[in-house]
Amino acid sequence: MPAIDHIRYLAETIGPRGSTTPQEAEAARYAADVLKKLGLEPVTETFTSARSAWYPYASFAGLVLVGEILFWTAGRWGAIIAAVLTAVALISVLLELAFRPNPFRWILPRGRSQNVWARRMPRGDVRQQVVVMGHLDTHRTPLAFSTDRWVRLFSRLVPIGLVSSVALLLLFVVGAIVPGLIWRVLSLPFALVILGVFLITLQADFSPYTAGANDNATGAGVVLSLAERLQREPLTHTAVWLVLSGCEEVGCYGAEDFARRHRDELGRAIWITLDSVGGTRTSPAYLTQETFLLTVRSDPELVALVEQIARQHPEWDAHPHRFRGAYTEGSIAAKYGFRVLTFTGHRRDGVLPEWHRPTDTVEHLEPRAVEHTEALLWELLHAIDQSPRGG
Repeated sequence: MPAIDHIRYLAETIGPRGSTTPQEAEAARYAADVLKKLGLEPVTETFTSARSAWYPYASFAGLVLVGEILFWTAGRWGAIIAAVLTAVALISVLLELAFRPNPFRWILPRGRSQNVWARRMPRGDVRQQVVVMGHLDTHRTPLAFSTDRWVRLFSRLVPIGLVSSVALLLLFVVGAIVPGLIWRVLSLPFALVILGVFLITLQADFSPYTAGANDNATGAGVVLSLAERLQREPLTHTAVWLVLSGCEEVGCYGAEDFARRHRDELGRAIWITLDSVGGTRTSPAYLTQETFLLTVRSDPELVALVEQIARQHPEWDAHPHRFRGAYTEGSIAAKYGFRVLTFTGHRRDGVLPEWHRPTDTVEHLEPRAVEHTEALLWELLHAIDQSPRGG
């Protein structure tokens, strides 16, 4: 079955697949059923995940705003409490941005999710291993992603909000040591920025989930199509782990669980992520790096292999891209020491079409981009298989 048929089933038959929802679980059952019918032995592994991508950031902004209110109304002790609250909020949100444990993850609502994976062994002895991952869940459709202009505005607001919280923390500390009206007045512009962050992040969880045809039925569809192809044409010396993950949209909890469970048996495996690879007017993009809070650089030898293949197939229009202000599951792979490469479907101008919008439907896909991404991935797997070091 070609990738587009799996994409249609996920995006149209199942529809929106919010993290930890029954629809996400239905998508996992579908993936497991497809893999089983191909003659593989799929494994389903459950884990606990956050329910929302936005709760931590709304909580961060809310705590800072509570601090601002106390700074204005409760004298020196108010300033001290405001400084403590802001420090805790700031540290927590920075840890969240780095995919690290933090107080927000301990106290905010959680739910159950699952990964589905199967391993296709090679014809000969195993010399290297490759993980190919596409997530099944879909995001909400918040105001912050409603247009390209809103995406640009929000991408600027986030770092400004972090800087504003640092400025407020300093003012709270100074106000606790040397009380004065001047410090409260100076805090107001920074507090207005934080209020903007709070309202935007709070609004997000009142929006519906997207059908996620591009993000990320395309990535999952390519993984399932690849599984069928590998069953017909297994590699010679490369074991391929085919992974359909859950809860990417709320902080890569599925990728984290998979990496933690299997890191010992995977060693220094190659980890290839497929995320949103079929948007309108796109062609295959391979990330040279991605930056959320931290910067993750793709494995240079894998990038060199992809570049070589791209030169041999100019008709695919594959191109490099630097992803900023967001993340893929490649960030988790790098955290656990795997060799990382991520494919997306960014346009040449850097736009990811229909990103987290109600319009992320099958009608807005570019089927050729999906086909070209799968073809590029197939060639890359063979190049890895033929290399003594796997790239």
